[in-house]
Amino acid sequence: MWSQFAFGSSPEALALSILASTFFLEDAAIGYAALLATTGMIAPHFAYGVLFFGIYTGDLGLYFLGAAARHHRFARGLIGESRLARADDWIGRHSLSALLIARAVPGTRLPVYAASGFLRVPFLLFAGATAGASLAWTAALFGAIYTFGMHAAELFGQFKYAACGVLALVILCAPLLARRLFRNASHA
Repeated sequence: MWSQFAFGSSPEALALSILASTFFLEDAAIGYAALLATTGMIAPHFAYGVLFFGIYTGDLGLYFLGAAARHHRFARGLIGESRLARADDWIGRHSLSALLIARAVPGTRLPVYAASGFLRVPFLLFAGATAGASLAWTAALFGAIYTFGMHAAELFGQFKYAACGVLALVILCAPLLARRLFRNASHA
């Protein structure tokens, strides 16, 4: 009974939980939405739409946080002076590629997207690039997890829950590994 209250049995309640999760851990939110869709608790297209909306809203929020930082010391403090300085040179030379790469490299979205607002990267360029990158990235991860989930029971039989656990660990650990590899590559 508690699980029905906590998670809700309605697609609307599940959609709100997906939306809220995008503001904490995007990759985990993608896995969460895809697995909910896999179980049939929410329609896949609805789950993906809510997921994309939450992620894209967060991206736009980071841009506007950066724009606010130009005028408000509090907002600059939230972003961090060192993050703004690191992103300044990179974004100045490669606005479009920086925006696209930031979607895939963990730990770079906040500084790159906020610095874009701070450095006055044209909003239409930012909005278009991040929308395209978010659509592609989210669709690829959601689709892979959804497909895996649909076939997990058939492929893994009684070990399907262990396979889902391994997938969850990969989703949660991949950003940390990618960040470490990115740092090592940038220092080389």
